[in-house]
Amino acid sequence: MRALVERFRRHAPLWGVPLALIVLNVAWLSAFGSGARLRAADLASRLDRAREEHTRASAQLAEREQLWIAATENRQRLATLYRERFGTERERLTATLREVRDLATRAGLEPRSFSYPEEELADFGLLRRSVVFSVEGGYPQLRTFLHLLELSPTFLTVDRIQVSERGGGGLGASLRLSTLFAVDPAAGAPAEARP
Repeated sequence: MRALVERFRRHAPLWGVPLALIVLNVAWLSAFGSGARLRAADLASRLDRAREEHTRASAQLAEREQLWIAATENRQRLATLYRERFGTERERLTATLREVRDLATRAGLEPRSFSYPEEELADFGLLRRSVVFSVEGGYPQLRTFLHLLELSPTFLTVDRIQVSERGGGGLGASLRLSTLFAVDPAAGAPAEARP
């Protein structure tokens, strides 16, 4: 062992250079390792933030997709409503007027003096056609007529009823019913007004 120590002392300047290099390498690796740990921690925090942003963006995308689906379904339902329930005036007017007369007759009322004012609802692509008429009969007949109107599959609304008493226990009533028609595209309605 003494010989080894003696040899080391004799050649100390030769061993000093590699030893200094080893010490410098260890110092550099420890400094580089702590820097790498800092960079790794920074990358991990960036990754966490990116995952959170991705989760938020995915939730917003899912919400917007649901809104888009709901809007598409509503547009389809609106088109079906316009096409099937409202129809055009040319398609439904005669049948609607016939039904109003038939319901009044079935209720035991005598409809008289019809007029048909109209109002265009351009913002909605609709036309409101009213049926204004008077009837004579008793209270039970008027009540039956209103009940038959409620049961009717035709889209009719009662806008006004004005009742007056007649002699002999009878009633006279002036009614204003209305229904909506889709504006006929052939009639030249603006395209943006239609669904």
